[in-house]
Amino acid sequence: MANHDTQRAILLHRLLNYASNPTTVLGAILTTVSALLIVVFAIHDVISGLENPYAAVFSYLFLPIFFLLGLLIIPIGMWRQRRRLLAGGADPRQLVGYPRLDFNDPHLRRITLMLFGMTLLNAVILGTTAYLGVEYTESVDFCGTVCHTVMQPEYTAYQHSPHSRVKCVECHIGPGAPWFVRAKLDGIRQVWRTLLDLYDRPIPSPVRALRPAQETCEECHWPEKHYGDRLRIYGSFALDEDNTPAYSAMLLKTGGGSLDLGRHSGIHWWHIYSDNRIRYAATDERRQEIVWVELTTPEGEARIYTREGDELPSSQELESKTRVMDCIDCHNRPTHLFQSPGKAVDALLGRHPELVRLPYFKKEALNAILGEYPTHEMGVQKVRSAILEFYRREYPELVRNSDGLLELAAQSVASLYGRSVFPEMNVSWKTHTNNVGHEDFPGCNRCHDDEMMTADGDHVISQDCELCHTFLVEDSPTPPDLALLIDD
Repeated sequence: MANHDTQRAILLHRLLNYASNPTTVLGAILTTVSALLIVVFAIHDVISGLENPYAAVFSYLFLPIFFLLGLLIIPIGMWRQRRRLLAGGADPRQLVGYPRLDFNDPHLRRITLMLFGMTLLNAVILGTTAYLGVEYTESVDFCGTVCHTVMQPEYTAYQHSPHSRVKCVECHIGPGAPWFVRAKLDGIRQVWRTLLDLYDRPIPSPVRALRPAQETCEECHWPEKHYGDRLRIYGSFALDEDNTPAYSAMLLKTGGGSLDLGRHSGIHWWHIYSDNRIRYAATDERRQEIVWVELTTPEGEARIYTREGDELPSSQELESKTRVMDCIDCHNRPTHLFQSPGKAVDALLGRHPELVRLPYFKKEALNAILGEYPTHEMGVQKVRSAILEFYRREYPELVRNSDGLLELAAQSVASLYGRSVFPEMNVSWKTHTNNVGHEDFPGCNRCHDDEMMTADGDHVISQDCELCHTFLVEDSPTPPDLALLIDD
């Protein structure tokens, strides 16, 4: 018994000698404090949530690093201390000897249970923080608010989009481990570039890094199961004193379906390979300069369309650069859309027709939005002030009797600017092309220009408006009567 007590005393003395150094003590403090803070933050998150995104980053991303660093420092300090003791002439037999693993010894059993418990506790802490950390990095708050200046344009557009209830990762990553790992590795590069202020201004659209639309968009939107046309009614307003309206009604031939369903037609059926298959080749990164198109019909006929005079890719380049058309080739800004000022003001007047009573409202709104401002925040303030000052100066009587209308006008126009212009990131509505339609950007006309045709000239990619839409009413001074449209 005395021999066992002596061995335990030697072992305890040896461990204390090893641990008696600043490095090991620092590691122990770092691990202990990190563990306590992780537990505190986790409890707080469960009870009331971490509203500050930087608190979540600190608790779930940085604290686990400190925790692991402390665990690593502890044995390093003990190893260095042992070397110092040997160099100072300590007895090597006492420093290198190992204890006898006799589990009949109650003292050894207690030590083993204590080490096992601490290891289990460490595993629980690390496992919990790893899960919470991954969960947080896939949250909308992390994507949109942690790097505030960098992601402010995209996050602002996302919040006002039809997909504002869809998590960023569901489109940008999607299901499955390979894309998850790829996204996290790329995220490390992005964080590094952000910390060193090396990020692009503006952030480029991830054209080549996106997953195929069948694995993201079509999880919710299934082109084969949607068919028929859509009725669109919209108004545009003149820049005159009366904000003169002009309303149009258009039947958009979105189509869809498939031959198997017995119902098929329109834009989606022709373009998103259900029965047809379209491949194309572009000469630029943003896929705006399309020079080669291949259509494979349901009958298996392959038609190649090119323009006379275009320099075509070589056969090797076609093999590597051709892309099968999917949703994203037209709906390339489905969530991060920056609307042009003219359309944005028209839409505002459609939502708030009472604003039409303000003389020259559209003209002054556009003048304010299109002004040059050094920062986003200052721009919002200046746009709001510009609207108020114009009416106070030119229509003081109207201001006195506006009954809140002027305040609504100023705030609404400032909001339009705030959603579309970000000087710090060199972003405006003109920065990112929008391929839906053909008014603000080439869009449909990248291919539909009456110039792309087969070599024999028998087939042309037409620019005929009736292919995609039919105007039922054009430039009416009053909103069209839907009942009359239906009767027609």
